[in-house]
Order: sequence, then structure tokens, then C-alpha cells
Amino acid sequence: MVRKEHIFFWIVIIILMGGNPMSAQEGTGEKEYALKADFLYRFVDYVYWKNYSKKQTFKIAILEESPITTSLLTITKNKKIEVKEYKNLNELGFCNILFVPYNCTIPIETILSKLSGKPVLIVTEQNGYGKKGAHMNFVTVDNKLKFEVNLKAINKAGIGISSFLLQHAIIVQ
Repeated sequence: MVRKEHIFFWIVIIILMGGNPMSAQEGTGEKEYALKADFLYRFVDYVYWKNYSKKQTFKIAILEESPITTSLLTITKNKKIEVKEYKNLNELGFCNILFVPYNCTIPIETILSKLSGKPVLIVTEQNGYGKKGAHMNFVTVDNKLKFEVNLKAINKAGIGISSFLLQHAIIVQ
């Protein structure tokens, strides 16, 4: 089973490296968000949360509205993964992954402050957010979708990340 997951992950990587022009700054298409949703779904297998048991329902929260929600709901259908949009940080309860869309009206500093020290993987799609402290950030480099990883922020949150995933990431400080 792990072999199939690795093969699927490599297929997604190859597709993304193939030069599909996408903008991580603008929600310009279903394909872009389908790819981002695939990435988020696969991150679950390569990121480790302390005090999380595979027997628990895995929770992915989306802050405000995003086209990624539809893609995630399709991928996670019939899986033990809950996907839900939240209008603001006060509604947000426990989650394993928080996706912050590019057009989120809540400042990233507020989000990072509210979740500081909690084992929540914060994934964004805004240039510069990786350096500001988001754990993972989708970016476009040479018209290819990539993702940044802020190791300092991840370690501070008590989250582990596999070296396999790090091989494909852009490491930011």
C-alpha cells in the first residue's frame, strides 16, 4: 500500500514539474486547486502529529472560503478525514491541517499567533508566508507549482515531517 502511495505522489510531482502554468496567487482554476488538494491529502502520509492516533478522525480546516474545499471533499469522500470551512479563527476548533487561502482577510500574523505551539500544520498559498512562519506554502516557480517548508516553524509546533517530503520542498528560514 505504501508503494502505491509513493507511486501516486511521484506521478503528482512529475505532473507538477512538467511546466503546467499555474498561479499560486490567484484562484484561477479547478486544476490548480485539484493539485493543491492532492498535495494536502498526500501531506497526511508524510507529516507526523504528536498525540494523534490513526484511529481518530483526521481534520482539515479551511479558513474562509476557497475552491480547494470542493476538491478536498471529493478526494476524502469515504475516508476518515473531515474537511470543513470556517469563517473566522474563533470558530476553529481542533484540526490537524489549517489551509489559509490567498484571499483570506485574516492577517497571517494573527493566525500564527493564535495557533502558536499547537500541533496544527498551517498551509498557505501566498508569496512570503513561508518566511513569515507558515509551515508549508504553495508557490509558483518558473510556472510550476512547488511548496515551501519552514522547518523552524514546524519544529516549534511539534510536528514532524519526513525526509522524503523534504526532498521535494523549498526550505525557507
